[in-house]
Amino acid sequence: RAMAGAAAAATPPEFVCPISGELMADPVIVPSGETFERGCVEACVALGFTPAALLPSVDLAASPPPALIPNANLRKAISSYCDRVGLPRPLAVSPEEARSIVRRLMAVREPGRAGGVNGERFESSSSSSPEFAALGLTLEEAVLVRLLDDEPSRQEGALEALKQMLRGGENGVRRALCTPRLLDGLRRLMGSGHEGVSVSAAACVVNLSLEPANRVQLVRAELVPVLVGLLAAAFPELRDHAAGAVYSLSIEERNRIPIGVLGAVPPLLRLLASAADGDRARRDAGMALYYLSLDEMNRSRLARSAGAVAALVGAAGDAALRRPALMVMANLAGCGEGREALIDGGAVAAVAGLMRRAAVAPGSTEEEYCLSALHGMSRGNVRFGGLARAAGAGEVLRRVAEGPGGGVRRDVAWRTLRAVGGVAAAATGESLYGGEDAAAAAPWMDDVSVMSEAMAMPQFPRRLVEHAHGAPPRSNTTALDRLRQAPNG
Repeated sequence: RAMAGAAAAATPPEFVCPISGELMADPVIVPSGETFERGCVEACVALGFTPAALLPSVDLAASPPPALIPNANLRKAISSYCDRVGLPRPLAVSPEEARSIVRRLMAVREPGRAGGVNGERFESSSSSSPEFAALGLTLEEAVLVRLLDDEPSRQEGALEALKQMLRGGENGVRRALCTPRLLDGLRRLMGSGHEGVSVSAAACVVNLSLEPANRVQLVRAELVPVLVGLLAAAFPELRDHAAGAVYSLSIEERNRIPIGVLGAVPPLLRLLASAADGDRARRDAGMALYYLSLDEMNRSRLARSAGAVAALVGAAGDAALRRPALMVMANLAGCGEGREALIDGGAVAAVAGLMRRAAVAPGSTEEEYCLSALHGMSRGNVRFGGLARAAGAGEVLRRVAEGPGGGVRRDVAWRTLRAVGGVAAAATGESLYGGEDAAAAAPWMDDVSVMSEAMAMPQFPRRLVEHAHGAPPRSNTTALDRLRQAPNG
């Protein structure tokens, strides 16, 4: 075609047929005074379909059919416009293509339906495309008309336009478009054999998931199995968007169990450990694992996953991935299976080594996660003391415990020193809480995962703000870039 929907968005709307969404080659005026592409009007007449906005003034299904008046002035204006901007002049739509377009309109238009998405018609939305306004479609219907196209290049253009519409989320557009029909369409398009279509559909899902009210609905729409499959897709951009979507969905507490049950943990671990993927996809995989591991069942599932600790330890050695890896280890240390897996996998030496080499800055949030992980591994495990002493953990724990200030950081260091053994202050029975029994004074410390969440969660949701990274290839960035800033201390 002379112009796809994405290019038509920058074209004067009066040059674009409201039915086809493309530049008109043979514009005609219907009795209501509006102008359409001749082939599209003739297809409406042949199929007995009249756009709702034309009723009752015009009935294209009436017999005899309405008279069509060629709009010669508009045709000349369109030709001049194309010559001026360097576009080829449009070709008349074929009868077969026109009928395909009208059938898509008929498929999404439910007879007798009153109102639109959230009770609004399409033209009332500030995010609407003007070429559909004359049809009186809802925002959802206008998007579906384009997504139902069977030509991959036009599908990709429609998805790109939808992605841009969803980036800002102004005026509730993300909530308005989170409908069962649209989600079903995106689910099918993510499985398309066309790379561009799959990537753009996954990016749209990411942007929809940025609206907290949508997250449960997205999981219920059976998108998670498709996203889990895409975590191992052949295309890096697909893996990137899939990790971002799972990360965003896992922030919602009610989604964590179903996402874990649907098999997200193993591919997330593989992505975290993959040197073939970029830091952004790997960080998103790590943050998804963090939120999933706040649930006890997922902690157990993670502890039993082959290679889990090796992946986490490896990621903790990478400055770009260190924080999410330490956050997951701190959660994993909160359950018996996790403690055993971490100790068996060499996590004591790895975490103590980060502190000893000052790879995590003293007083930083990352140091808090190290302390949380060490404290969790120390609870009820007879091997911890010897491993910690061999790794030089006593020295760094003493530095924190005897350092300035108080609060959680210092208390956790003292408790962990007791498990390491050989520490004078701990051996004397010196109270850590001004004479009160430590266990009674701080019962919340018995669950390391709760402590880890307390360290991260208060800051993190407030940082789901306008922070964008550089654009990756194909310009398929999504608004999830604003989520990716990890919590600061």
